[in-house]
Amino acid sequence: MRTQLSLLLAMSIGCSVAQDLPPLGLPINGRVSQGDAKLEGCEVTIYKGNDVVGHQITERTGRFSMVLGLGEEFAIEFSKEGFLTKRVIVDTRGELPKDLVEIAPIEMAMSMLKAEKYVGADTDELDFPFAIVRYDRGARAFVQDQQYTADMMRTNGALLLMSGRAVKD
Repeated sequence: MRTQLSLLLAMSIGCSVAQDLPPLGLPINGRVSQGDAKLEGCEVTIYKGNDVVGHQITERTGRFSMVLGLGEEFAIEFSKEGFLTKRVIVDTRGELPKDLVEIAPIEMAMSMLKAEKYVGADTDELDFPFAIVRYDRGARAFVQDQQYTADMMRTNGALLLMSGRAVKD
């Protein structure tokens, strides 16, 4: 099965003592696609709790970028008419090292599937976030919960199989 979401977490956190630095944030850069094609017109909405705190629409390149504040939990929602909506939770509440100077961006690739691929399948299970990202003290980086993402990908695959069987019946 083709990976529906891949978070490429190429983190390089520079650590040194610094004074009077501006507040840090977690930069996220990414691209939304449909298979190998860049997806134009995808809405990328950032929520803090139930409040929308950011919104952008991808252009022909499918690119998006944002900086999330630290000490909060955010949900990033990817939606476009005719496609199944996907969500990612980014938890920036982790206990960061006091000598942290810079946080390298997370490179996020979001692959969207047309909703018609799920005809006959109950997609309620996909209303949960497709991935969760949080700070890992051991890795000294923001990383995705690999087990959670793998479980969601299995659920997604099972629903696609269910849809395929329902269409044949």
